[in-house]
Amino acid sequence: AWLRTIEEKIEFRGWKNIEVKFPLIEDITMNVSKLYGMIHPGDAETKAVRAVFVIDPKGIVRTIIYYPLSTGRNVDELLRVVKALQTADEFSVATPADWQPGEPVIVPPPGTSTGAQERMEGKVEGVTCVDWFFCTKEISEEEIESRIRA
Repeated sequence: AWLRTIEEKIEFRGWKNIEVKFPLIEDITMNVSKLYGMIHPGDAETKAVRAVFVIDPKGIVRTIIYYPLSTGRNVDELLRVVKALQTADEFSVATPADWQPGEPVIVPPPGTSTGAQERMEGKVEGVTCVDWFFCTKEISEEEIESRIRA
């Protein structure tokens, strides 16, 4: 009924007829909320805080973001997090704070001192290093979008 109400009745900031296409859990007994740590003492004993769990295809919880009952979620940030996780997995890189697709990514340090030296001397194509442990490279937004499943 809640999802139907959103789609049929809610109009906000010019949005209307919104169909929620991602899975939601109805948790009347609060069992799931208790198992996932969504009952925060001092906030409410009978209401779960709002939470987003990003679970990968292998069933591994990759990200948990909690929101107080009074605070709405940031959909743009949630999509950014999913794209960052997928980019890190697909390209074996890390993403810096506030990263957006198309911005430089962080290349993990090499496993050998020889690899670090080559990177520091600019011998690894497309990699720019500030120090042996902090190197970046560019991956275009188009390449990222073509290889991830956001």
